[in-house]
Amino acid sequence: MTDFDRAPRERTPDWATVPNAITALRLLLVIPIAVLLVDGASPVVTLLLLALFGASDWIDGYLARRLGQTSRTGAILDPVADRVGVAVIAFAFVLGGHLPLWMASTVAGVDLVLAGVYLGVRPSRSPAVSGLGKVRTAVLMTGLALIGLGLLPGFGVAGLVGQVVCGAGAVTHVIAGIGYVRAILRP
Repeated sequence: MTDFDRAPRERTPDWATVPNAITALRLLLVIPIAVLLVDGASPVVTLLLLALFGASDWIDGYLARRLGQTSRTGAILDPVADRVGVAVIAFAFVLGGHLPLWMASTVAGVDLVLAGVYLGVRPSRSPAVSGLGKVRTAVLMTGLALIGLGLLPGFGVAGLVGQVVCGAGAVTHVIAGIGYVRAILRP
């Protein structure tokens, strides 16, 4: 047995995982996506970044489970990255004239109410992610990606379909939000 084998092993910090790095990068992607959407520049690059944003949500969760790197930090950071990212991207689409204001406002409003209830009532306990919550996020991200596809010449109908999908996602977001509020308030 070597000295290395006998030395106490340092524990890796909870936040220092590959999935958390991917989640942080997803959150950082929001900045160039929003700038490109508001400026109306480079629709191909915008679409690629939107696809990367959406795919990274699946990738970080898959890797967390596969590598055994689930963490408390990831459990908090992942939904924050989703919620902040979707809201900012939705408002950038609004500013770019590609999404109705009520959809982005609904998503952001529900998230603000949830954050207020969570912080005001039980900050030490997070509600478990619900199946409907996962569906809602997938629907919203798909709708935003379709609107992004609609930015490309000749794909305008995809943008219209994306608006319908985002509308369904906004309604689903309200329903999922009610479920989360109930879970937070449950004793």
